[in-house]
This record gives sequence, structure tokens and C-alpha cells, in this order.
Amino acid sequence: TSNLDVSVLRLGQAASTLLGLTISDRGQISPLVEFASEYVAALQQSGLTFAEVARFNIAKTRGRFLKPDTEKLPRFDDIFSDDEQIPTNFEITVTQRKSGKTYLQWHGVFIGDPLTDNIRDKDGYRYHDVFHLAHAAVLHWSPVFRALIKHKRKSDPSVDEAQDGGRAIVVEEGLTAWIFSQAKTLGFFENRSAISFDILKTVQQFVAGYEVEECPLSLWEEAILQGYEAFRQVQSHNGGVLIGDREARTLSFRPTK
Repeated sequence: TSNLDVSVLRLGQAASTLLGLTISDRGQISPLVEFASEYVAALQQSGLTFAEVARFNIAKTRGRFLKPDTEKLPRFDDIFSDDEQIPTNFEITVTQRKSGKTYLQWHGVFIGDPLTDNIRDKDGYRYHDVFHLAHAAVLHWSPVFRALIKHKRKSDPSVDEAQDGGRAIVVEEGLTAWIFSQAKTLGFFENRSAISFDILKTVQQFVAGYEVEECPLSLWEEAILQGYEAFRQVQSHNGGVLIGDREARTLSFRPTK
């Protein structure tokens, strides 16, 4: 570890020298050679190869900035029976009663528990199930929504425990709450067409070890933006109908009649 620390420090110094060059230094080769040498030394000390680093950065860049090929996107429950899949198409009705509590209905049946904002200053978090529906429609992943509609993949105990169990539910709920705290300071992403790379990298850290980590960051960005678009609509209408289409990977809003 100490050798790696020394290598990284030397690499930083070489990078600083390289970045400090001006146009008058044109033609100087030694700073570039020194940087390349220290970079290779740091890689060797870390146990990584240049090829590994290159592949990782290419995958990260493609996943963040390129529109994904829908044919190659992961589908996590196609091998399971219909009653263990997230429905291909679903409509969830969100209603708010005079008590301030919100309720979800699927096929006319109430699902889940009534929710409030659970905070002193009302911020609309009582509608946060919208985000789970966006995850389900766009990412094909939501242990919370699976639990609400009782579509866990119990036929495979390992999947049921590792992907649909309590810990996965807590991860999704925690991630949703964290993104919401960021969104509150950004106008709930209104009039935004992109999510910051820092937020998306934190999302990636949240879901490490779960099946949804296979989804590229650009798809997460789409899920977040669609979820918050629906959230703003539901909040302004005090409810509504949320329409999920897993084939199109969309979540849309319709006012209740």
C-alpha cells in the first residue's frame, strides 16, 4: 500500500507538470515520457493492467453517454411465470384523501400502505411510489413494486432472497430517498434533460451487487427523469393514473376522471 501511495503521488506530480506546459513549451517530450512512465508504475503497483482500465472506462463512458441498444438491455424476469414477473403493462391509480394520506390501487384493489410526507415541511414524498413504478417500467427492476403486487420470484429461492428480499427493498427505498433529497434542491429536475454524473455514479454504488447494476447509467437517467416528470404531474393533480409500459420502457401520467 505504501508503494502504491508513493506511485500515485509521483503520478500526480508528473500530471501537474504536464498540465502546466504552455504553448512556448511545445516540442518538450520529457514531461510526457515521465507521465507515461509514472502511470505505468502506478498501474503495476495497483495490480491493474492498462487494458482493464481502458475497458472499464470505455464501458462507463458508453453506459453514461450513448443511447442503449434496447435489444441488449437486461430483462430480469423473462424466464419466470407471469405471476412472478413485473407486468408488461400496468396502470396504478394514486389518490389522496382529505386526511392527506395517499393510496395506490391496482385493478381496483388497494396495495401497500397509505402514505404521508413524514416530514415537518411538506414536500410531496407521500407520492414517492411513483419512482418505484418508474424503476419497474424503465429498468425492469423494483423489489418494492414486486412486494406491493406480490410478484416476487419465489420459484427460485436464491433470486427471491438475493434480489427480491428485504435488503433489496431497503436498498431501493434508501436510493429513492437519497435521490429525492438531491432533487428537492434542483426543482425536482423540472426543465432538465440530464442528471449529473455524480448523482448517477452514486446510484451505481447504491445498487452494486444487485441485478440492476447491469443497467447502463443512461437508462438510470431515463428512469429518474421519467419518474420525476410523473411525480410533478401527480403532485399538481393531487393524484392520477400512472401507466407503465415495460416494452417501451416508459412511465406516463393520466389525470383521473
